[in-house]
Amino acid sequence: MRFERLRDEVMMAERRLETRHLRAQTNWRVLKTIWRESWTPGRIVAIGLAGGFLFGRARPLKKMGAVSPTRWIQLASAVSGLLATLKAKEAAETAEVAAADAGHAADAADEAADNVEAVAGAAAPTPGDASPRTVSDGRRRADTQWSSEPRPAEAATELSER
Repeated sequence: MRFERLRDEVMMAERRLETRHLRAQTNWRVLKTIWRESWTPGRIVAIGLAGGFLFGRARPLKKMGAVSPTRWIQLASAVSGLLATLKAKEAAETAEVAAADAGHAADAADEAADNVEAVAGAAAPTPGDASPRTVSDGRRRADTQWSSEPRPAEAATELSER
């Protein structure tokens, strides 16, 4: 009897958790919708003007020691290069995942082709039938084998050509 009571309490707690989770999701969706709808063009302009006024009154650039405009451009280009590198890294990781998925799909296709060949080989053709079709594997090619590690420039070129 004690076990059944504990089990019932756990089930009740799980139901409460699910209910609160659904309520939190609903509240989050409502907040997101209200937040998006509240940003009207008039409010955006008003906030921009107020922010510009406060920025002008505070004069943070003057307090920073009068940084030259060329320094700001250098900083912006460095940040832009950093963001481009991060995006390239993310794209490379996505490409690796896609390549792995394609490799799994190719393996499955090879297995399916082997099964079809085995079934086709088991069924003997009748004398009146035409010869069985052969499938060309010309679209698949073996990876190039390296005798030594390529120089970085060659490796980058080889990867970009694929």
